[in-house]
Amino acid sequence: MTPRQRIENLLAGRPIDRVPFCPAVYEHKAALVGTTPSRLGRDVDLFERALVREVEVYRPDLLTVGCDVYNVEAEALGCEVRFSGANDVPSISARAVRPGDAVSRLRVPDPARSGRMPVCLEAGRRAHSRFGWDMIVRGALSAPFSMACELVGAEAILTAVLDDPDWVSELLLFTAEVAKAYGRAFVERGLGVILFDSHASPPLLSPKLYRKIVLPPTRSLVAYFRRDLGVPLVPYIIGGDTAPLLDAILETGTNNVLCDFRADLATFVDRLHGTDVLLRANLDPRLLLAAPPAAVKARAREVLDIGRRHPAFLLGTGILPYDMPPGQVLAVRKALDAA
Repeated sequence: MTPRQRIENLLAGRPIDRVPFCPAVYEHKAALVGTTPSRLGRDVDLFERALVREVEVYRPDLLTVGCDVYNVEAEALGCEVRFSGANDVPSISARAVRPGDAVSRLRVPDPARSGRMPVCLEAGRRAHSRFGWDMIVRGALSAPFSMACELVGAEAILTAVLDDPDWVSELLLFTAEVAKAYGRAFVERGLGVILFDSHASPPLLSPKLYRKIVLPPTRSLVAYFRRDLGVPLVPYIIGGDTAPLLDAILETGTNNVLCDFRADLATFVDRLHGTDVLLRANLDPRLLLAAPPAAVKARAREVLDIGRRHPAFLLGTGILPYDMPPGQVLAVRKALDAA
């Protein structure tokens, strides 16, 4: 069974041969080809090589075109990005928007021309042309709230949520349009999408504020991809312990949620009973980095024992650090193959 067949079978409620494997390979992509995240994100040939190498080394069941997944859109919107010669992920050094700025003056960037968006799009197109028959390749997108946090600064946004929620809501309507445009560009090239929104993770936002501020534009965005563009799988990924937000996350309309290693997997399994939503659970990358392979495989089996109570279960990892030894990740893969 190919990776694509596994995921499509899960979406259709059909049997699969094994639980899909979904390691979170972002800046670690650069290590796989001996470069830095800053170089990778600006060189389409390096990006393509890293995606190919990720498939060769880990044989994942889903492939994500993303390295520093939270600042590509922000850079295209005018933020300054600090690129490093070391192994650090590029980061925002100057914000493009201040609280209270006129949102009407902002313009949705052209994904084919703006910042590093064209690099990601072309690397994704090449990866899809190589692997698309056998594997779903998807472009990494910042969800509206996380994109706003990068544009303005997380602390400033959280203050504005309390002091000027109407302005934040207006900004999120704009950032949702940016995500639509960027995501549509991936879809036009044959790829899927995956939405990242870890800036919305508790305790940064209460469930009440999440429902009031974050849920409406996110729900609209998910509906745009699933209903209007016909994207079959639209994951909405928030790290941390998101159990307090789980009901609201499901209201976004996503059909793939994450139980991060900080959350209780049994809670997610029980809540998703009777739904067709795919559930991915992450292993703690600190365990992968420090524990012997036997302990990694034992922990993977423990997670599998709980997760497989949900019929549409995927096993993943938290974000792999740049210098993660591949053998540690492959120990998870071996546990899956033996299950």
